[in-house]
Amino acid sequence: MDGVQKRLVIILLMAALIVAGSFYHYWQKTTVTETVAGGPVVTAQSRTDEVVIYVSGAVNKPGVFKMAAGGRVLDAVNYAGGLAAGADSTRINLAQPLKDGMHVHVPTVVLAAGPGGSNPAGSAGKVNVNTASATELDKLPGIGPALAQRIIDYRQSIGGFKDLEEVKKVPGIGEAKFNQIKDKISL
Repeated sequence: MDGVQKRLVIILLMAALIVAGSFYHYWQKTTVTETVAGGPVVTAQSRTDEVVIYVSGAVNKPGVFKMAAGGRVLDAVNYAGGLAAGADSTRINLAQPLKDGMHVHVPTVVLAAGPGGSNPAGSAGKVNVNTASATELDKLPGIGPALAQRIIDYRQSIGGFKDLEEVKKVPGIGEAKFNQIKDKISL
């Protein structure tokens, strides 16, 4: 092999290594870790079966979350601890499909003062057990902070209550406690 052929072989080998390295870098899954002030630490991988969502506004635990692809805005809100007191869920589309990198902002209720003043929204209504925050659930008779959190944890584990009777499956809520709150809750 003469000098020209050796150089050609070396150049071809170097080009092959560069191409192989580029493919390796492109296909390698990268991991990004983000810390959100006051929120959880989330590890997001560049995968198509997961999405990373930022949830802010009137939710109990705002932050950046990694979720399964195919979820809805309602799933992201529930993952963020549910709606906080004063949240206006009528101004967002809870059925909207999630997209990677999406920012879900839950606005607060804007109260308009009437002739006789105004009552906070929902003060005369029932508490929605599928969207209520721990603070809202805590206001129900016989429900303290710990039981309110168990309701939220159970709700998230089953993907939301389908029937009011399901509330009785929450540890700590029996027939008597359910009878105390059944007229004050809704789905």
